Amino acid sequence: MSLDPRTKLLILALTSISVFMNGNLLVESIFVLVPGLLMLCFKKWRSAFKNLMLFAVLLSVQLFAVPLLPVAAGGIVYMFAVYIRKLIPCFMLGSLLISTTKVSQFLAAVRRMRLPKGLTISMSITLRYFPTMKEEWLAIRDAMSLRGLSTSFIGFICHPVKTMEYIYVPMLVSASKISDEITQAAITRGIDHVQKRTCIEKIGFTLWDAFILLVYAGILALMILLPLKGGL
Repeated sequence: MSLDPRTKLLILALTSISVFMNGNLLVESIFVLVPGLLMLCFKKWRSAFKNLMLFAVLLSVQLFAVPLLPVAAGGIVYMFAVYIRKLIPCFMLGSLLISTTKVSQFLAAVRRMRLPKGLTISMSITLRYFPTMKEEWLAIRDAMSLRGLSTSFIGFICHPVKTMEYIYVPMLVSASKISDEITQAAITRGIDHVQKRTCIEKIGFTLWDAFILLVYAGILALMILLPLKGGL
């Protein structure tokens, strides 16, 4: 299975807007289930399982834990559970876009959309930025483990100052350095070339793209129709 980068961008944009406009639990569950199935199709089993489990836990907190809490505490927990839950499908689709799309494919696709060149270059650099930052984070985590420092949430609670010193400071420095390096590498490869570019990547819509877009059109229609019919 393969999807056009433009399809991935479109469903990510639709999901990012729609999940916050939606108030129906059934539609919200579908918004999470569909990216989960897509991740399974792209053999991202671990990420799909983690995100679906997180969604299930947050939904359980809202339905079962919040009614048992005092009003003030319940309101805080409710807001936390709901807003984090609504971001999960966006994170899933964003992760899928980054991990399954080559920069060359992405550039070829967005150029056909006639987007401004500055926006195209920024999006392409961003696409390469996150995987590089992930590699940097793994290196920092390994270095902390050698020094007997934990990068878990419990480790942060026990040693907040050390965590900020040994994680956040190197990450901020690395972020600035990596962004400059990626930008220079992209310019060296001619990303700002003014003439028409050629690409060896095959870019085009397939039946899979049409099917996914049809699925999301159905989800949006369901989101609009259920409140009119008094759905939960």
